[in-house]
Amino acid sequence: MSDHPYSREPQLPPTEPGATKKSKSKPVLLGVAAVAVVALIAGGSFAYFSGYNPFGDPEPDYAQTPSQSDVMDFSGLSQDMHLNGAPLTASAETTETSSQILRFIGSTTSILTRVGDDDTPAWTVSIPHQDIDTGDTEPLDEALDPESSEDTSDEEEKLAGTPAACRISSGAVQCGNRTVALSDGSMTKAESTAEVDPDPASSRVPLEADDEGAVTGPDDQAYDGLNLDPEAYASMIAGAQAGETGPWVVSDGQTLAAVDSDGVLWTQDLDSSAAEVTGLGDIRVTPSWAAVDDVLIIGTSDGVKGLDVSTGDQLWAVSAPTDGFAVTGSQLRIQHEGAVSSFDFTDSSDDDSVTADKGFDESISALPAPKLPSEDDIRNAKLEVPPACADLTMAEGAKQEFTDGKAAEGEYGSSIAINDVTTSLAAPKPMVAIDFVCYPGGNWVTDSVGVYDQKLDLVTSIEPWGADSDFQQLADFNRSIVSAVDMTGPYMTATLSNIAVYGDEDYNAAERTGEAELRFAWSKGGYEPQDVLFNADGATVRVPEVDEVQKFIDAAAKGDDDTAGAMATDEVMRDLDTVIGDASANPPLTYRNVALQDGTEVDTCELIGVVDEEYGGYTMSNGVELMEAIGGLGSDSIEPGDVICGLKGPGETIDPDDEYSWYAAHLLLKGNEAGAVKVYSVSSYTG
Repeated sequence: MSDHPYSREPQLPPTEPGATKKSKSKPVLLGVAAVAVVALIAGGSFAYFSGYNPFGDPEPDYAQTPSQSDVMDFSGLSQDMHLNGAPLTASAETTETSSQILRFIGSTTSILTRVGDDDTPAWTVSIPHQDIDTGDTEPLDEALDPESSEDTSDEEEKLAGTPAACRISSGAVQCGNRTVALSDGSMTKAESTAEVDPDPASSRVPLEADDEGAVTGPDDQAYDGLNLDPEAYASMIAGAQAGETGPWVVSDGQTLAAVDSDGVLWTQDLDSSAAEVTGLGDIRVTPSWAAVDDVLIIGTSDGVKGLDVSTGDQLWAVSAPTDGFAVTGSQLRIQHEGAVSSFDFTDSSDDDSVTADKGFDESISALPAPKLPSEDDIRNAKLEVPPACADLTMAEGAKQEFTDGKAAEGEYGSSIAINDVTTSLAAPKPMVAIDFVCYPGGNWVTDSVGVYDQKLDLVTSIEPWGADSDFQQLADFNRSIVSAVDMTGPYMTATLSNIAVYGDEDYNAAERTGEAELRFAWSKGGYEPQDVLFNADGATVRVPEVDEVQKFIDAAAKGDDDTAGAMATDEVMRDLDTVIGDASANPPLTYRNVALQDGTEVDTCELIGVVDEEYGGYTMSNGVELMEAIGGLGSDSIEPGDVICGLKGPGETIDPDDEYSWYAAHLLLKGNEAGAVKVYSVSSYTG
């Protein structure tokens, strides 16, 4: 990035099952921007049986070595995000739609991408994990610091929470409490969490492991010599037609076995890479193994192989460095770093093993590169500037004429300047991102990003400080500076500095020490907000969702202290019923029946910004002030990166346009990378 003009100091589908032709490997621009995740290989069981094809296309043969058909480019994908085969249906059968969806799992979130017929993403969304632990060990996020993995202890938790189980129904994918439309990837909150069986095959396998690890079958028969970890084992029907007599496949990440109702068919020891790549040994995720047509498909770090279910003998192998894999329809997808290779079971190889291409087939000519305007043309163009920037600088006219990167000065010396230009051919379509410096005069200056097409028509804008921004209530973005923009594949990442956090001073020219990484995904012709990750004084923080904080309020109001206590400190729970006002009142004034009474709603949550040092006064980013000093008695515990939530009492109205509108009660939460709720202060005005 170039130096900021106003900076004072540096501031911080595969093809359908019946595809007839084996195509050469071809480059597909499907890069993905870095996502904050940690290594976890996880996946899902899969069973498929083919039926009559009226077009006469070849049937997939899972007992033969598949041939490589394609390589998709995920060059922007974080090295710790891995492909998996988690089922997307409520039964063991696949569907045409489910075979078009690729799923990647990381430490705190999953990514779903629907691949269109042209092997490009139709949409991509991020699904946060469920039930993230609020314990002392912070979830890892090595994608922010790839070198940190060198110091990661084997004992550290690699997975935060549980990846949401998903199912396809009624034109949508529902994952946990989020619903994603199959048509365009638009995501909404579901009214209730779907009852989804995360492993439909395993649920129909009548195998159990007791506390000692002994495995028993449907008639309580024992399997001599087979001992599994009772807290880690997973099982699967070994074929779509299998029933109460088996065969069944079972593993705990160390031992792999096939059994039927009569006894053990075979066992094998698994090395650590097989357990990791296939996703065995962690009951929170469903393994990527697949059993189809009496063939068990399992992966290791060196590739994927097919085993005869009856004997355990190897039938075929695909040699390739493997981070994750999935069987989708007639395709075997193998991911390693920034590439996903496809192998087609309808086009079998004559060899017992094949080796994957390391990259794109060099015999295929490069796709014609669309031409984008040069940077000089952009800096001397007539451009529609982002709307909040135009309002701030009182720019006249829909478009501004730029000369050498600067528009004509307006009244009071206001101006708009182009700081930096980012072009991308690897985005959903060729685009240009322009970082504008918006200067209304005086000591105030902030940045906006406009995203333009090849004709330099404005497609969308990124203005987190604007009144209409989806990020506006997450922190004080006023006067924030854009330090980097990346557009790769369906993702866009904007890195911002000069964000106000607790401890910063309250005057226009003061240094603001917070930073943020804003993440977006392409949807419906624009970039939809996906995530924001803050850095405040070395702490990495996500602001919890309002709905998650509301769960604490509701539990405390009902007296469900077990649920509330899991989301608050012991001190908060101890003091909820302490009398804080007139002891003769009926009921007595306590934090529970004043600040957390039934009907109280969480109105907004944000990173704590600048606080009045003398009086503790605080104004939320929506312009509404607190009725009392921030934090009350807990204000001494505030640290940069902590979160504040304004509460709205029963029947109360909060109006940012009304100067007499106040937050009479608020919560303070400890900031953490997972965005988990940990309340350490409850405050309320008592008159």
